[in-house]
Amino acid sequence: MTLSTLSTKQKELLFRELRLSVTHHSSAIEGTTLSYGETKQLLEEGLTAKDKPINEQLVILGFAKAFDVVVREASNPNKAIDSSFIKDLHEIMFEDSLRIMPYFTAKPVGAYRLDERQIQGSSVSLTPPSKIAIELENLLYRFGHRPMSLPDIARFHIEFEGIHPFIDGNGRTGRLLVNLELMKAGYPPIDIKFSDRIAYYNAFDEYYIKHNLSAMEKLFAGYVNERLDTYLKMLKSN
Repeated sequence: MTLSTLSTKQKELLFRELRLSVTHHSSAIEGTTLSYGETKQLLEEGLTAKDKPINEQLVILGFAKAFDVVVREASNPNKAIDSSFIKDLHEIMFEDSLRIMPYFTAKPVGAYRLDERQIQGSSVSLTPPSKIAIELENLLYRFGHRPMSLPDIARFHIEFEGIHPFIDGNGRTGRLLVNLELMKAGYPPIDIKFSDRIAYYNAFDEYYIKHNLSAMEKLFAGYVNERLDTYLKMLKSN
């Protein structure tokens, strides 16, 4: 069963809910403080959350815009991911924050980082700035020019995060790319929950320390199956 099984109205309802859920949880994983309800008000009513950082809210709005771009681009399953598209997604996510609150926005935006980075609490060695461009192009050459299976998507995501091309927003950008490839394959986007963040982090360690892909693959498959169950319920109620 794929997205094509649903009616236009069912797809619209599904993606409206997914846009909110994906935006909230992907942002919460990265430390934003808005609740689900506050995110819903921000996205659907344009109401900012009182006493919550404005720069956070600008990035949440930017993420939702980037998600809309991903949904649109997924309609062409034969279009390959390239580095320009990835940079554009990153810029869309942060451009309003950069314009309105530049002092609170990590720079550069829409371009690769220029300094060394290390993920706190992780043993993963991130790609040095001088090698980001070539390593990302190699990753895209290996995966970006053919349809990806679920194991491919899991491996691509882990290795993209290991390159860590941007100063900020790598996790959010990477999860948008996961959803792009899932939708190109006919599946719904997934919303890795804030409550599952430890399992999500552990899946990276499983790969880099034990060379085990199955933890990330199973996490993704569980979310895909959860969404397929939602499909069935929608079809039965039709």
